[in-house]
Amino acid sequence: MVVERSERSCLLCGAPFSGRAFLCRACADAYRGAPVPADVRRRFYEAIDRVYPTWSNTYEEYNPPVGLLAHLATLPRTARVLEIGAGGGFALAALARMGFRRLVGLDLTATSLAATRQRVPAAWLVAADAERLPLRDGSVDVVLTSDVMEHLPDLDRHLAEVARVLRPGGHYLIKTPNRRPAEAYYRLRGLYDYHFWHPSMCSPGELRRLLARHGFACAFVAPPRLTQAQCRKIPWPRLRPLAARVPIGWLPNGLRPHLEVVAVRR
Repeated sequence: MVVERSERSCLLCGAPFSGRAFLCRACADAYRGAPVPADVRRRFYEAIDRVYPTWSNTYEEYNPPVGLLAHLATLPRTARVLEIGAGGGFALAALARMGFRRLVGLDLTATSLAATRQRVPAAWLVAADAERLPLRDGSVDVVLTSDVMEHLPDLDRHLAEVARVLRPGGHYLIKTPNRRPAEAYYRLRGLYDYHFWHPSMCSPGELRRLLARHGFACAFVAPPRLTQAQCRKIPWPRLRPLAARVPIGWLPNGLRPHLEVVAVRR
């Protein structure tokens, strides 16, 4: 998520500054090179929902995992689906409309869980960290994360937990930014704090190797178009309608702005 340049306050300490970042330089530097504790991450993302509600994925659907939802439409409706980082519950609501009934939503923030509870009242909701899943071994058929992995300090711990709760042959569906294009964009736009909120971005090769290390075989799904959130990042508003029509699925994985992956637990 990238908002327009303005006078604003740091979301952690409240210090005033000007720019597009979410943190002042002092808070950004304090967490450089160190994992951000879960309680600090929770405060930060709840502050985003409070301060930037029109840009937050909790209240509007700006960034749907279109390729992953198409894959989910091919799976049995009896599958138990866990969405980690449920946000505002938009993906869970789409699954409910498809006919899935065994839905579990997990999120770190109270704001997201409250929105999901309103949008998908039939889902079982859990407040927890994505690196410590409060579910039994082999109790889930499908795990979905959409724009979540990049926010986690320890991907190895997260993937070990996903592999634990998935049954053998279960699917882990991932949408996440492509590291190299994302890093170039953040630097060009002056987002000096991106290491705080996107500490674990991956290139296609890095993601494939990481998944293999935890027992997953993976295939990349071609996204059809840029999402609304991605189009909003284009600094020239007149180009956004044109960009929204570009078929990015024909691009090689390394050039896609985000990656969508279907991983199967061996």
